[in-house]
Amino acid sequence: MSLHVVKTANVLCPSDVLDDLGKRAGSGEGECLMRGRAISKANGVNTGIWECSPGSFDVLNRTNCESVIILSGKVRLTDLLVEGGGAVQELGAGDVAVLEKGSSVRWEIVET
Repeated sequence: MSLHVVKTANVLCPSDVLDDLGKRAGSGEGECLMRGRAISKANGVNTGIWECSPGSFDVLNRTNCESVIILSGKVRLTDLLVEGGGAVQELGAGDVAVLEKGSSVRWEIVET
């Protein structure tokens, strides 16, 4: 097992230095404008900072595992694999989530 560490104190940056990544596929008109910056791709692990304007989109049947740390803003995550409607989790600054490979989640960006 290998350990991959990124010290956020060294990578946090003002949002004006993030790269424009365009509109998130699958989001509504004028929603989910993204910006970000890659920090590391060591050992096949992509690490970076990602920012998204309010809106929503689905990620169906994830092809990888994703760990998320919310630095600012608010997001609602809905598990789409639960019959009759998935449980909604609201996350804010300091919260952490792990989205497992094969999961299906609706992201609703409430505030940036």
